[in-house]
Amino acid sequence: ILTILVSITGGTIAWFTDEVTTTSNIVESGNLDAKMQWADGKQSPASASWKDASQGAIFEYTLWEPGYTQVRHLHVKNAGNLAFKYQLSIAAGAEVSSLSDVIDVYVISPAQKIDSRSDLQGLTPAGTLTDVLAGLRLTGSENFLLPGQETNLTIALKMQEEAGNEYQNLSIGSDFAVQLLATQYAYEEDGFGKDYDANATFGANFKYF
Repeated sequence: ILTILVSITGGTIAWFTDEVTTTSNIVESGNLDAKMQWADGKQSPASASWKDASQGAIFEYTLWEPGYTQVRHLHVKNAGNLAFKYQLSIAAGAEVSSLSDVIDVYVISPAQKIDSRSDLQGLTPAGTLTDVLAGLRLTGSENFLLPGQETNLTIALKMQEEAGNEYQNLSIGSDFAVQLLATQYAYEEDGFGKDYDANATFGANFKYF
């Protein structure tokens, strides 16, 4: 009996084993990167001299009068590796005067060369600048760009010819900003589909220009 006990306690127990290791697993976040440039609306979009919209003002003039018109092309590009949906809007930097009631906003997509004010005749304004400042978007809510894609549009601001003397010496706040808002678009997918970001909202993820 003693011999058996010693044999059990002093012996070596072996187990069958095996191992499988997966290597090169990756967890890396994507890059949502929206870029915007602008150009004079009198130029052809195909050969326009584009400028970085984050450097200086897009619309800048202090002697507006009835009939005065400014036209700008906007170029939006997806410079990241994630698809995004986007909106373009305008926001005032201070209290807005009634001047915005008599400035019509035209949105032309795709972008179009505007040689003269007469090119806007027959076009219907998207609304007044008052409407845009109140939340009317320059683009819809479901515009999207996949990585590497880009698009152009033209925006024209025109002071109504009928605007009277009561609109002298007014301003659209101290200044205003063109906003490019971008957020996730339901394009990339995980193991359950691509609806995980279907309800992504723009929130505060915007760029001022």
